[in-house]
Amino acid sequence: TGEDLFGSVPGADYEIKPIYPLVKQLERQWPARVNEKELPTLLTSGMYNFISAVGSLATAITGLMTAYVISLAMSLYFIPSKSMEPNLKVGDVLLVEKVSSKLSGASLLKKGDVVLFPAPSRLQDVIVSSGGKRINDRDLFVKRIAATAGDVVQVEASGSVRINGDVAPGNRQMCDAEPLRLIEKYIESGETLVGEKDLFVMGDCSDVSVDSRVWGTLNRKVVVGRPLLRVWPLERFGGLPSLPDR
Repeated sequence: TGEDLFGSVPGADYEIKPIYPLVKQLERQWPARVNEKELPTLLTSGMYNFISAVGSLATAITGLMTAYVISLAMSLYFIPSKSMEPNLKVGDVLLVEKVSSKLSGASLLKKGDVVLFPAPSRLQDVIVSSGGKRINDRDLFVKRIAATAGDVVQVEASGSVRINGDVAPGNRQMCDAEPLRLIEKYIESGETLVGEKDLFVMGDCSDVSVDSRVWGTLNRKVVVGRPLLRVWPLERFGGLPSLPDR
């Protein structure tokens, strides 16, 4: 027909010629005329479109599944409050791994680890009784593990904490103090034996942190993840600082 064709045209004759040089044994007079029936089976435009659609769909599904699997292992978290200052500041973005908290019943978690978790039911009760609204389970809290199974924790009315008779390790008085010390009216003073499946967690800034001193111990199973890196802002990019000594 003299036209450029894509697909199969039964009975058509084609003029073909190579676009690259051939070895001497394959050279002949070009172009060569070949009938449709002498050619290998060609894809019709419909078949090509179908295969392209299936390929695109498979690529999209693979991408979504990969993103989903990654999201199960890693995620980003935005620091919303001052409870972890000065080590973690409002606006910091953390890269959180969510695997270790799921292994062996979160037994890999240890003192000093920073953990993320949804609001425990006792904390929800405190919020509601204070006139607030219940917190969505997708809104996570971030605290540092201060005591683990078998530890005896003594919480004083002032908010200070002793673990197994000793003052809780680390300096939690480096942030700006809350002048009215409103946190003290929520603190539950007394002695607690941390259960086998529980954690006692505290914020790095004791004067403003609503933590286990208020709502009790945290079950290991509800821990969502453990931050690995601070990825934003860039000038503070790197690993999470540990709680400094007193």
